[in-house]
Amino acid sequence: HCLCDSFEGITHSLCTTEFILSRVSYEWLNKTLEVYEPMQREYGRLSITGTVLSKRKIAKLVNEGYVRGWNDPRLYTLIGIRRRGVPPGAILEFVNELGVTTAATTIQLARFDQSVRRYLERTVPRLMMVLDPVPVVIEDAEEGADLDIPFSPKNSAMGSHKLKLTKTVYIDRSDFREEDSKDYFRLAPGKSVGLLQLPYPIKATDFTKDESGKVTEIRAVYDKEIKKPKTYIQWVPEGSRKVEVRMYNSLFKSEKPDDAEGGFLKDINPESETIYKDALIESGFEEV
Repeated sequence: HCLCDSFEGITHSLCTTEFILSRVSYEWLNKTLEVYEPMQREYGRLSITGTVLSKRKIAKLVNEGYVRGWNDPRLYTLIGIRRRGVPPGAILEFVNELGVTTAATTIQLARFDQSVRRYLERTVPRLMMVLDPVPVVIEDAEEGADLDIPFSPKNSAMGSHKLKLTKTVYIDRSDFREEDSKDYFRLAPGKSVGLLQLPYPIKATDFTKDESGKVTEIRAVYDKEIKKPKTYIQWVPEGSRKVEVRMYNSLFKSEKPDDAEGGFLKDINPESETIYKDALIESGFEEV
């Protein structure tokens, strides 16, 4: 190992602290043979709660069909988090926040996700998407009006794109309730909510349901008396592109899957993946 590093001109051989005892033999052989001497330096292993990082255990998850492959976004392999949408800069920023020491470090998944989210908010365009769409007919909407939608509310340098306002728009089914309550701030009969980037909030006036009791259409009007609604929700215009969306939760139910009774395979979260086959995404997706 030390000779390969020497011949290849490696300046620093970096490894985890369990290799600290091998540094003596690493340095001795290069010195004795009087060849170029790289430096071996050790750092503490970084572990993340709520997942497994062992290649043997990940192979078991892959081979037994618990995940789709080594690049499944629920895994914390490099190809897994890359497919999840985590860019290299976010990982570097996260490690820089922690610092590098010889002490073993264990951090929670939520802290990693929070660090990545902060990075993405500054660096990537933001789009509107509806997972479980239900149509809303805005009776007094101006059909075909062009809206100028910024790609990022926090970075004007990303520019904007045009989005056509249609009389029928789609919102997420979870953003509407048939009966209102004091602790609910989204759309309900007689209640108003803001649609992102629209000049006025909308007020629900009526809705229809099918034989199974599922809401099939909501009718609404602009509520021009309210200047600033309590909540804004996402929406997409009629004719938006249909996509399949996979939403991921934690692959395991506990923070320490290895400690679960019966082993880590008994700790698999059955709701780690939810698939929405009829989701809609706005046209800005094409520009991105």
